[in-house]
Amino acid sequence: MLSLALFPAFGYSQKKLETAVLKTSAQCGDCEQRIEDALNYTKGVKYAELNLVENTVTVKYKTSIISLNEIKTILNNTGYDADEMKASEEYVKKLPACCQPGGME
Repeated sequence: MLSLALFPAFGYSQKKLETAVLKTSAQCGDCEQRIEDALNYTKGVKYAELNLVENTVTVKYKTSIISLNEIKTILNNTGYDADEMKASEEYVKKLPACCQPGGME
């Protein structure tokens, strides 16, 4: 009986959710759609929403499935900066002109 009492607590610890707010280089509605699609369809990410006013993306994710570094890499590979991790020029050039740095000017 004791082992059954411990099992739910063990299962819960395996599903820990973290929330991170990352600074991005997003600048328009196209960026918003692209970032949210890339993250919301990633295994382990429960929720991602871009705030264009603050240029941040809030991500709620399962730490047992995906790490914050992996999330940042997904953003970089989509063409956007993620905090201190800068997107490579190769990926930035694949973005529509309006999404590239200076594209909204």
